[in-house]
Amino acid sequence: MKIVILNECFFAKEHLDRLKKLGKVTEYKDTDTEQKAIERLQGVDIAIADQYFNILTKNVLESTNNLKLIAINSTGFDMVDIETANAKGIKISNASDFSTEAVAEHAIALMFAVSKRIPYSDKKVREKPFEIDPANPVHTEFIGFDVRGKTLGVIGLGNIGRRVAELGQAIGMKVIGYNRTPREVKGVTNVDLETLLKESDVVSINLALNADTKHIISEKELSLMKPTAILINTARAAHVDGTALYEAVRDEKIAGAGLDIFENTEDARILELDNVVFTPHSAWFTSESIKKLADIIIKNVEAFVEGKPQNIIK
Repeated sequence: MKIVILNECFFAKEHLDRLKKLGKVTEYKDTDTEQKAIERLQGVDIAIADQYFNILTKNVLESTNNLKLIAINSTGFDMVDIETANAKGIKISNASDFSTEAVAEHAIALMFAVSKRIPYSDKKVREKPFEIDPANPVHTEFIGFDVRGKTLGVIGLGNIGRRVAELGQAIGMKVIGYNRTPREVKGVTNVDLETLLKESDVVSINLALNADTKHIISEKELSLMKPTAILINTARAAHVDGTALYEAVRDEKIAGAGLDIFENTEDARILELDNVVFTPHSAWFTSESIKKLADIIIKNVEAFVEGKPQNIIK
């Protein structure tokens, strides 16, 4: 059995030792082009891949001659050419649920950061230390809002969405949810997307990306939101039309946004807006998630070799 690790997957010695019991292991840390991937996958049975390099393309998958499994190091699989993989008989496993807690907590952290104006306040205090003077009309720009008693709208009630809903309820929020197929989640009222957008004070996106969910939030949807509402996205950039979001926040059609990733990074006008809080696609990036990710990848490979595949993408 030939196994190749195409990029860094945070494996400890124990993980590599488990892989070596299954076959010959070759490890790379720089498979960042199609050509490198094509060369390194020749004769390989199992590949462990970082889908963020966007190398699991039609060209790459069609070039393989023995590949049986690709274990990707993420929950999402939108950068994998699933159609070609299926046609070639290549199974794809993902790291389901490895970062649920991390991403859900990050969504709530962004909600607080935006609603309390924390990054903006920090920036201004660093420029020149001061304390709020209620009599100073300029200081009204630091006014935030309490989230207790407000409505949290969760778009996508998978593992992460359900956990976001639980955390929202724990801090006293009313939670409503939208899922293409309604799911019963304790304390969450299922509504249609339009109702969710109209009624929510905070909207959190927690969806997998596919053709149906790309730009699920665009100009029309943003126009339905309250001018006092904020949008949180810890899922995929393409869920939100970047230009429409920039214009909605700039024109105060919504109050702000918290983004772990955003569209149109080459057009960074949105970075100029003080009522948007950014993180660098790091919602999942905790020590606990990293260890769990490595464990799940190895278990996926072991299960496949044993003839009991798990976490296979259909």
